[in-house]
Amino acid sequence: MHILITGGAGFIGSHVAHHYVNEKHKVTVVDNFDKGSKENIPDGAQFIKEDISIDGWTRRLPDDVTHVIHLAAQSSGEVSFEDPVYDVRTNTVATLELLKWSLDQGIKKFIFASSMNVYGNVEDKPIDENNEVNPCSFYGVGKVAGESYVKIFSELGLDSIVLRLFNVYGPGQNMRNLKQGMLSIYLAYMAKGEPITVKGSTDRFRDFVYIEDVVSAICLSLQSSSSFDIFNVCSGVRTTVGELLNRIVKNFGFNEYPIEVVGGTPRDQFGIYGSFNKIKESLGWMPTHDVGKGLGKMISWVRGQD
Repeated sequence: MHILITGGAGFIGSHVAHHYVNEKHKVTVVDNFDKGSKENIPDGAQFIKEDISIDGWTRRLPDDVTHVIHLAAQSSGEVSFEDPVYDVRTNTVATLELLKWSLDQGIKKFIFASSMNVYGNVEDKPIDENNEVNPCSFYGVGKVAGESYVKIFSELGLDSIVLRLFNVYGPGQNMRNLKQGMLSIYLAYMAKGEPITVKGSTDRFRDFVYIEDVVSAICLSLQSSSSFDIFNVCSGVRTTVGELLNRIVKNFGFNEYPIEVVGGTPRDQFGIYGSFNKIKESLGWMPTHDVGKGLGKMISWVRGQD
């Protein structure tokens, strides 16, 4: 396989790129280093520096690519309100352009990284793929649009899988970005010895899924024979912000730690956790890390960055 990975210098993309380089596949990474870094790109991968928000970027892609994993995105709901035009160019227009290129190139499988944000505000129960999509942020709207484009292109002949990623975390996450990645944001404050700033109620809840499990879901999806499907990638566990903070503080060896609760981000989801039954039944995927195990690994990594 020759696998094109957009966003391959970022957190999730670099883990995926390392996996496929280690498996001896040809890998081409596309990134603009907005959130990623050159150091994240594995030796042996080809690299193309491109800003996918600029029209025509696909003209510079290699013509022997066989599979596409589209991870590049503006991934913050908060930022989507600060600059909604940039959000739609990066997340929706760029996806449409890449889909058209992929269909024209005869790509064998297209993987699109979507988000739990497509569901919007939901009931306090495990959310599955049959749940109505009702995004409450511009970011979520863009992901719904991307999913819809992917479905249409699959009907035109481009075999595709949509993965609705929940709160992904793990070693390698961008600790400088304080607008995306709840767990990494809190750990960044701890690592600097600063009070943890929490935007919104500590009763909010999320579903945290470890990076190694996400890579596994992507790999299984790339091998899938399905012409189109949508899967949640989640742990299936409801964890409140308060519970997460307690775990972080104890893992760092404190009994107490200063926490400042401030106003929430615009139209943030109050709480969501998912069901992974569909991807388990279809692809045999299950998470292997609960938040305790995964958090321990991530904190060990964070401490090693000092």
